[in-house]
Amino acid sequence: MSTEEKHPWNWYVPSGAKTVIIGTFPPTLRNWSYDFFYPNKNNYFWRIMAVLAGRELRYFSGTEAVTERKAILDQLCVGVSDMGKTIRRKEDNSMDENLYIVEYMDILQLLDENPSVEKLIFTSSSGKVSAARWFKDYLFSLGIQYRLPKGRRPLRCLLELQGKPIEVVLLYSTSPRVGATVPFDKLTELFGQEIVSSFGRFCTKSR
Repeated sequence: MSTEEKHPWNWYVPSGAKTVIIGTFPPTLRNWSYDFFYPNKNNYFWRIMAVLAGRELRYFSGTEAVTERKAILDQLCVGVSDMGKTIRRKEDNSMDENLYIVEYMDILQLLDENPSVEKLIFTSSSGKVSAARWFKDYLFSLGIQYRLPKGRRPLRCLLELQGKPIEVVLLYSTSPRVGATVPFDKLTELFGQEIVSSFGRFCTKSR
């Protein structure tokens, strides 16, 4: 059994953001605590972003949680999106290996609408289904050749997209499964190193 789902938010990119963090697809609805990216409260993503922004998370459900998380992204000048725009989900399961791509998120459109973006960070597992692999397949569907870098993360390379160089960075997933092997402090350090250039800048949010 599988069900088709369409991405509920597409992307959120503050005006002037230089970095966008890209995952695979939101978890099953039963695991949502609020209506925004990384809605599973067990995921480390927002804990990491809060530490980098020097904030303490206060809300964990409802519209207050969404407002709080958007404010964190606005402060850091960091956008978020996923690679799956439409997927089929097997057995109502949130794990990436149970997702089948139907339609990719249009990352080139995201870049076109947000010309300040210079870096894409992929929160990827090492499995067959990951944001980085879907990005590779998305580019291939557009006739753009791209080879996933290999080695110890963070991995990085430069791509020319929309007529300008875009830095592509592969980091770890922020899921609890990865947290079992990569400590929270190390994850926070790695993400901080990639978005530190955005510290101290406040943005006007846009969609």
